[in-house]
Amino acid sequence: MGGNSLLNILIQTVKSKMTGFVTKFRMYTSWSFIKTRVVVKIREFFSNLLGFKPRDNEDYYSVGRWMISKRLVYAAVLIVGVVSIWYISTETSLFKNFDEDGIKTYDYNSIRLRVAKGRVRIKGKSGYKAYDGNVEDGYATGEGTLYNPAGNVVYTGNFLQNKYEGEGTLNFNDGSIQYRGGFHDNKFEGSGVLYRENGTKEYEGAFSQGMKNGQGILYDAGENELYEGSFSSDNIVYSEMLGKSAEEVAGCYKGARDLYMTDEESVVYMSGISAIYHGIRDVESLDDEEKVSEVYVLSDHFDFSNEAIGNISDIRDVLGNPVYEGYSKIILPEAIAIDILNSRSEAFKGVQNLDTTEVFSDVSNVESYDSDYEVYIYTFQRGEVFYSFVCPDQTGDFKFYYISQDNESAA
Repeated sequence: MGGNSLLNILIQTVKSKMTGFVTKFRMYTSWSFIKTRVVVKIREFFSNLLGFKPRDNEDYYSVGRWMISKRLVYAAVLIVGVVSIWYISTETSLFKNFDEDGIKTYDYNSIRLRVAKGRVRIKGKSGYKAYDGNVEDGYATGEGTLYNPAGNVVYTGNFLQNKYEGEGTLNFNDGSIQYRGGFHDNKFEGSGVLYRENGTKEYEGAFSQGMKNGQGILYDAGENELYEGSFSSDNIVYSEMLGKSAEEVAGCYKGARDLYMTDEESVVYMSGISAIYHGIRDVESLDDEEKVSEVYVLSDHFDFSNEAIGNISDIRDVLGNPVYEGYSKIILPEAIAIDILNSRSEAFKGVQNLDTTEVFSDVSNVESYDSDYEVYIYTFQRGEVFYSFVCPDQTGDFKFYYISQDNESAA
């Protein structure tokens, strides 16, 4: 018992003597202590160096008529040296980061990236691979692939100074294709193909400023050809149908249609593009075939340039003052348009439904309609084309519009 007690006392005495030494050793060898001491010493060094006051001419360098403190020169040289060492250690090829396949990899804000050239990889802010491709003077230029943080491809193709330029493919966020074709300044330009999010083709043809512009083909949800013709600012140029025969329109519009007939006229509803055309017989034509006299667009907004205009006040700003304004009794194509819109929601109150007799599933004879029902119409002229906006009343809240042509000018 006595021996064990003496041994324990000896151990406790040694431990108490060593505790202070171990504590100091751990403190002096810790990185935070070393870093603090180094920073303090550097601060004292530069403070002494820059705080030194020259006492005689030996403490200066003469540069022409100027006297420059030697200590200031030493400090400048030292700072340049430190910065150079830092740059060499982090930015030169000797210390560059490489992927396993040997491709240079940079952070998105790396100084070194500003002078990089050739194929590189760039990491995004959170460390994900954001870009893989060519760079020049710090910009994505040439072929490359852009990724989102989820790892899906956003764009692959040609770049010019970080912008999509030339041929490329743009994807939705989930990586499915959105567009393939030409680009300029990050926008669709030239010829290309536009897809829906479910992967079906929506449009193929000409683009300008990121929108459908020029000749193209529109496809339905089943990727069947729906309409072929001219487009402007993402919209069908409906006026292109004016003066065409029913056969010619059938060559443009290939979707589902409903034909309404009377003894004197016919009206065709093109449900795939939400439009109606009114045909009248051309008495001067040798074959007496019907020609499209008006095209009715079943939309409560008018697309002009890049704007979707929804009231008469704003339409005046772009088309000027109306050439006609007032109440008018409806005609057959207006009655059909109102009947279609009222089947969706009550756009026009108090109007009677069409009385029709079905001949085939998509052909009906019109027996009667409420020809005494009045609507308020604003008609504007732009060149040889008239735009008439049909409203339930005088408030200027139009529900659809139709396009017709100045027949005298057209002749």
